[in-house]
Amino acid sequence: MPEVIVVGAGAAGVSAAFWLRRAGVTVRILEKGNQVGGRVRTVARDGFRFDVSAGALPTTYAAMLRLIDAVGARGEIEHRGAVIGALRDGRVHRIARRNPLTFLSARHIPARDKASLWRLGRDLAKAYRSINYTDLGSAAHLDTRTMHDYCVANYPDSVRENLLEPITRALLLTEPEQSSVVDLFAACRSLLVAGHIVTHPAGLGFFLDRAAAELDIRLEAQVEEVRTQADERVQVRWTENDQPHESTVDGVVLAVPAGAAVEMYPDLDPARRKYLENLRYSTSIVVSLGVEPAPDETASMVLIPRDLEPDLCVVGLGHNLAPGRAPAGTGILTAYWMTDWSTRHYGDPDEEVVAATRATINRLLPGWADRVRASHVARWNPALVASEVGTYAGLVDFHAHADPAARIQLAGDYHAQTSVNASIAAGERAAADLAHTLRHAPATAG
Repeated sequence: MPEVIVVGAGAAGVSAAFWLRRAGVTVRILEKGNQVGGRVRTVARDGFRFDVSAGALPTTYAAMLRLIDAVGARGEIEHRGAVIGALRDGRVHRIARRNPLTFLSARHIPARDKASLWRLGRDLAKAYRSINYTDLGSAAHLDTRTMHDYCVANYPDSVRENLLEPITRALLLTEPEQSSVVDLFAACRSLLVAGHIVTHPAGLGFFLDRAAAELDIRLEAQVEEVRTQADERVQVRWTENDQPHESTVDGVVLAVPAGAAVEMYPDLDPARRKYLENLRYSTSIVVSLGVEPAPDETASMVLIPRDLEPDLCVVGLGHNLAPGRAPAGTGILTAYWMTDWSTRHYGDPDEEVVAATRATINRLLPGWADRVRASHVARWNPALVASEVGTYAGLVDFHAHADPAARIQLAGDYHAQTSVNASIAAGERAAADLAHTLRHAPATAG
C-alpha cells in the first residue's frame, strides 16, 4: 500500500489526508504545532465555546459540505439565515441575506444611493462563474485594479464606506487600497449569495475533528525538508521531541502557508517559487469574549466602518450563529483586529489585548462588553493571503507550472481567496492528483 506524508494539520492537511486514506493510501500527518485544525478550531472556556478564527461557514462552501457528508455529519449541522449588521450613527443596521428587501430598508445607506447596488448585482453576475474556491486564476481577467479603485469609480461613498469596503476588510484584515477587486467579488459570493450559514453546537471545527479522528497525526513534528529522489520516491526530514527523523515515502502533500512551503521544498520550480515568495500575508489577533448579558442584537456579525474605527473591522456574535455555545443569558463577542494593529500588539500580554478589545467594543457598542466572564486570545502570523492587483492573475502561470503527476503536491491557502472552503478544496485536489499518480505508478516505484 502506498505511503504518504501530509505536512500540516490545518483544514487543507486534514482534508488531504482524509481523502488519501479513503483512496486506500497509508497516511501520516506531521504538524509542527500542538493542535489540529489550524484556524478552524474551537476552544472551551468556562462554559463558552469560542471559534478561534473562522467565524462563519456559508452553504456556498461545496468542498466543506463534501467533507461533512463524508464524515457522516450532515444530519448534525444546523442552518441559520445569518444577518449582517453594519454600525453607523450609533446603531446597528441589519441586512438579512435571505431577504433582499433589507438592502432597501437599511438606513445607513441613503435611499438615493441604493440604486447603485444594481451595478454590484450586475458585475457579480458577470464574475460569478469565474469565482471558485479551487483556482482563482479563473478570475485573472478581473484582476486589474484594487477593490478601492473599483468602488470609487462605481459607487457612492455611502455604499463603499458602509458596505463594500467593510466586507473585504473583515475577510482579509487589510485595507481595500491594497486588495484586488477579485476579493470583493469572492467575498460577495461567499457572504451575500449564501442561503444559510452552517453551524454546529460543538463549534466550527466539528467536522475536521471528526475527520482527524481517523488519521495518524504527529504533533510538534517540524518538517525541515522534502526532496524527490532518483527513484521518484520522496525523502522527508523532520524533528520531533528534539530528535531528527528521516523517512522515504511514495508522496508528500505540503499543506502549509507559502513561506513554509518554499523553505521545505528546495527543488520547487523557479516559477512557482517566485510566486509564493512574493505573496503577502496579513497578521491577525482574534479576541473572543464571553459576556453577560448577551447583547440585544440579532445580527451574526457587525461590520465596523473604517472612519469609525480603523483598527477593529468586525465583531462577531457567536451566540446568534450557534445557540448552545454559551451559557443561558450570555453571549459571545469575537473581535477581529486589522493587520497593522495586530502587528503592533502581537507580543502584548493577553490581559492587555483583552482590555483594549473591551474598551474599543464598549466605545463603539456601549455596554456590550461591560461584564466579561471568559476570554481567549488567538494570534495568527501568517494569517490570510492578502491579495494585491496581479495576485490572482499570477495563479494562471503558477498552475501552468504545476504537475498533477508530481509526487510532491502543494495544498496551501493560496490557490484562491483564503477561506476554510478553499483550504479544504486544495487538500482534496492534491489528494486526488497524488492518489491517481500512485495508482498508476509502476509496482517497483513503491
